[in-house]
Amino acid sequence: MKFLKPTLLSLSVSIALGLSGCATNADSTTSATAQNEQVQSSPLTYVRTVEGIEEYTLENGLKVLLYPDASQPKTLVNVTYRVGSLHENYGETGMAHLLEHMLFKGSTNYQNIDKEFKKRGMGKNASTWLDRTNYFETFDANEDSLEWSIGMEADRMVNATFTEEQLKSEMTVVRNEMERGETSPFRMLMGRMSSMAFLWHNYGKSTIGARSDVENFPFPRLREFYKKHYRPDNAVLTIAGRFDKEKTMALIEQKFGSIQKPEQPMQALYTVEPTQDGERSVNIRRVGDLPIVGLSYHAPSGLHQDSAALTLLTDILGDNTRGRLQKALVETGVATSAMNFMFNLKDSSQYLFFVEGNKDSDINELETKLLAITESLKDNPITQEELDLAKAKNARQAEQTMRNVTGVGMALSEYIAMGDYRHVFYSRDQIAETTLEQVQAAADAYLIRSNRTTGRFIPTEKPVRAEIPQAPDLTELLKDYKGKEVVAAGEVFDNTVPNIKSRLETIKWQEGTEVSIYPKKLRGGQVIISMHFPSGTADALAGNATAIGFIGAMVQKGNEKYSKEDIANKLDQLKSSISVSTSAGSTDVSINTDEENLDETIKFFGEIMATPTFPEKELEVMKRGSIANIEQQRNDPSSIAVNSFKKSLNNYPKGHPLAYYTLDERIANVKAVSSSELAPLYKSFTNINNGHVAVVGDVNAKEISQQLHATLVSFSNDTEYVRMAKTMKPEQGLVVSTETPDKANASLYLINPINMKVTHPDYLALAMASKIFGGDAFTSRVGARIRVKEGYSYSVGAGISANTLDEQGMFWGMAISAPENMDNVIAAFKEEIQKVVDDGFTAEELEQAVEGYISDRNRQWAANSTIASLLVKATKIDQDLSFYDEQIVALKKLTLEQVNDAFVKYIAAQQLNVFKAGDFAKVADQT
Repeated sequence: MKFLKPTLLSLSVSIALGLSGCATNADSTTSATAQNEQVQSSPLTYVRTVEGIEEYTLENGLKVLLYPDASQPKTLVNVTYRVGSLHENYGETGMAHLLEHMLFKGSTNYQNIDKEFKKRGMGKNASTWLDRTNYFETFDANEDSLEWSIGMEADRMVNATFTEEQLKSEMTVVRNEMERGETSPFRMLMGRMSSMAFLWHNYGKSTIGARSDVENFPFPRLREFYKKHYRPDNAVLTIAGRFDKEKTMALIEQKFGSIQKPEQPMQALYTVEPTQDGERSVNIRRVGDLPIVGLSYHAPSGLHQDSAALTLLTDILGDNTRGRLQKALVETGVATSAMNFMFNLKDSSQYLFFVEGNKDSDINELETKLLAITESLKDNPITQEELDLAKAKNARQAEQTMRNVTGVGMALSEYIAMGDYRHVFYSRDQIAETTLEQVQAAADAYLIRSNRTTGRFIPTEKPVRAEIPQAPDLTELLKDYKGKEVVAAGEVFDNTVPNIKSRLETIKWQEGTEVSIYPKKLRGGQVIISMHFPSGTADALAGNATAIGFIGAMVQKGNEKYSKEDIANKLDQLKSSISVSTSAGSTDVSINTDEENLDETIKFFGEIMATPTFPEKELEVMKRGSIANIEQQRNDPSSIAVNSFKKSLNNYPKGHPLAYYTLDERIANVKAVSSSELAPLYKSFTNINNGHVAVVGDVNAKEISQQLHATLVSFSNDTEYVRMAKTMKPEQGLVVSTETPDKANASLYLINPINMKVTHPDYLALAMASKIFGGDAFTSRVGARIRVKEGYSYSVGAGISANTLDEQGMFWGMAISAPENMDNVIAAFKEEIQKVVDDGFTAEELEQAVEGYISDRNRQWAANSTIASLLVKATKIDQDLSFYDEQIVALKKLTLEQVNDAFVKYIAAQQLNVFKAGDFAKVADQT
């Protein structure tokens, strides 16, 4: 497993995500709508404005946050309820998460919400975490979708109609989600550590819940839980992005203002985790590939001053370039990866460390050397330089985050759960003001043996205990807080084809690179640069693919002028990001900066690229991590199924840059890479003679082109370039089944090559057919059957993959399930294909697919990074942007007959290739 430093939001979603939805009928519960019709809507009352976020309240207790930004042509609607696994009583574990699933079954006045999501092209989801549950929709800004979203969220707040029958059908899906978590050694270990660290507080319980509770609690109890926690005075509505404020406020007053405030106030929780008085340990002995050691320490509430100090300590210890863990454990070869992160929570927090070894690591050595870092900071104190670097990194991340209004609107859920959204800004300011003494004091107070969960019990005559202070009173803490200036908004100029073409300027360098500049004022003065430089031929690249794959990352590991730490420090100072990636046949660069730092960032980019030294030490660190990542695939069902279809359908000879290699061969290829070969490969295959560059931001086209050209002009050579076409063997009817013992989850891939490209006359018809068949996990043919109706799979879908340059594309299907259900899943795929052959799709399905496709494109195009990538692609394939509008026109003219014929011709006519992996032998033994 390759460890990535997670954000709180990403961890919340990845660990505890739950989502479900289907058409539903009202049950026998009393409709709150009838009651609400008798209540006059209450007006919104203005409270305050903090950094562009306007706060309002309704008489029923609902808090409303409006965060407008007309320059971003998309809208977020996010409802955060202060209910999570923390609020579950005995026998109710998993109830908050399961209820999240059930709220996608519809409500009294919005019974078919999944069809509406699809028709409107909305990005939608929900997540459950320890302190909160949130539901959100993002869509291209339009009043109709906004009104529908506000109305739907208000209605399902009190009128959800989920039935006992729907609960039963959802159980298999939730069980499959549980099994997915049990497949991951890291998730299992972290869950067990939490349960050991918290003896009484519900933070020790996983949001997924105990299987026995989820499968056995009475249905009326779930209804009671819903009624108890889903209410306006326990929720915060956030709307961010582009919207008409006055009309939106009127809609909120109309839809939410008519909901009555319950007579009984919310019940306060009172359980406090006692101070830990000795180290604790937990061991898991399960099938896997690589050893992992974790440490967990209790920490104060995310509202406490020490939280800021611990946040900075996280970067000082866990930064994957400059952190102490990286230096002492990864770069020395003791571990293949290491990370440190904190769950900032309302009552108290968790401070966590994880290190992963290689196949032959001594787990005791991993633990000893990790403890030598975490619990010896008195002897190896934090330095001012380390603190300054951590502050610069946090400041850069905070500033970049504020450029994305809808992203901020989502992230506020975590702070709402802790008590007040303003704390997102307050904590940022606290981090900036934290002193070296405060960071050292926090480390000395909490990173101690008696506060640790991982070791073994050792009697201690005079235990040292970490007293966890209470969370401060937020009213007093924030009474005079004003926040900082609002981030400068971008201009209101939508990314449509006519708008882009009206401003687009193109310049061609004499070496051959085509540059597309789209001048546009972005939020926070952002400037986005995307570059693609293809180079080489199949013969020239043969045998070099693995080595070339390391070059991009190695470029930022040091050169003749800067160390890797210098590079990271400089980018933090410039509040900019530079990413260089390489693969056999191309070099890709992404730069994210702002107008103020643009010139210096481009100059620094040139310095990074000019003289990389490819340090042997850094290469060895990367090689160990790469090998560890390959090793973890040996027993992972999804990786095994993917590798089996790559092996079976690979159509390239050994040595070809795109040829298939076994895991052992890939490891051998990695081990064979040497630092001495990277420099000549870099010089030969980094070439601007066939390049494509796009710039989006408020820039002068001629000047930015000259700057970039001056930076890259030395990367011109006579290396031949011939694009390598993508191709697979035209096999049909293959069945490849692989055993993965002791894995609770099984994976399935259905992969068939098809003769298809984006410009093919049948492409749009086939794209709509595949979207109807498998494009949504809930409302598509296979989603409605396999996930919603039969509940076999948490994740299921199908589609086609095709591009403009290759004659061959691919039809794919995928699903996860319990091993005992896999045959049923495969049968369901085949039966649904036959139903299309027999009866075809419906006109309603086609209409919804077309509308969803158009709305989804509009939503994607709202992201300026998408436009940068689009401009690079346009010059690469020599395609005028008008193609995209012409495609929409053609899409609207599609007939049902064309769509049905395309599905039969390209998908149904083939015998499916089946690639699956799971513990099928165990199932056979039990039957």
